[in-house]
Amino acid sequence: MTTNVMYGKNIVGDIENALSLCAMVVTDENVARLYPELSKNAFIIPAGEKSKNQQTLFSILETMGARGLKRTDKIAALGGGVVGDVVGLAASLYMRGIAWVVIPTTLLAMVDSCIGGKTAIDYGGVKNLIGTFHAPESVIISYHFLETLYEEDWLCGYGEMIKTCLLTEKSYSMLIDNLDNIIAYDRDAVYALIEKCIEIKQAVVDADPKENGLRKNLNIGHTVGHALEAADGYKSTHGEYVLKGIMTECAMCKDIIDKDFYNQIISICKRFVTPPRTSTKSVKERALHDKKNEGDMITIMLPTAAGEVSNVRIAQSDFIERYDGAIKELKKV
Repeated sequence: MTTNVMYGKNIVGDIENALSLCAMVVTDENVARLYPELSKNAFIIPAGEKSKNQQTLFSILETMGARGLKRTDKIAALGGGVVGDVVGLAASLYMRGIAWVVIPTTLLAMVDSCIGGKTAIDYGGVKNLIGTFHAPESVIISYHFLETLYEEDWLCGYGEMIKTCLLTEKSYSMLIDNLDNIIAYDRDAVYALIEKCIEIKQAVVDADPKENGLRKNLNIGHTVGHALEAADGYKSTHGEYVLKGIMTECAMCKDIIDKDFYNQIISICKRFVTPPRTSTKSVKERALHDKKNEGDMITIMLPTAAGEVSNVRIAQSDFIERYDGAIKELKKV
């Protein structure tokens, strides 16, 4: 199914119209508090990654049933990545799949999670272990939501924005040219990069909707990033862990990356985050559960130059040695 994507600086009217056509709206406590006019009669879940679990999923499904939703009805996700992931999963499961609409309210959701229909909950200490591919009917992105974000929410979005900009030479050049501007929260620079990220992700998803090949490139930094995130108990934002994952994976495979590109990537990441301190054992144990892995090998998607990504498979023993070496390398740089 092709997803209709609409975006603009303030398109509240379009959002209100879309919500009026949905039989149920799900949001979180933060969004409900900040935007009560859009959250009337919404089903409200606790904010944060810890709501991305089976209890939240089944509470949404139970409410859908109690409200008598039919297969022809639609449900809306109004919020950030957690809301979108769990609502999308509920929509994919209810009556074997009903339509859903996404209104992302965070920078992270706008540049990444709202596009592509990857839905999931965390389970057994593994991020996104249970999920489906279920593309939304439409995505409505209104930049006015960014005005109520905290600094850590901007940083979270920057992590996924930087990751996406590594995928093409043009977007990487845009990132380099605008890096100081996005650090200064220049709105026009951020809007331009959001739109570039949407363009890139849509193209990748259209070419590989079920992540059999090209779409795996969107997982740059995510093997180590997800492992760090789980080991750390989600204390920082997802985007921060992605940036830590990018710098660590690049340092682990420094020998196969263009030297100037490597130095530039490390410099960019260090403007936002510090190197990880998580133990090798904790990272390896969680990396073993990564969905990209094949056999006993741990897979990382490695940016080797602007617009170039390699699928790198690392033996467990080699992973340990490379991770230890990366931590030492990042302390020196």
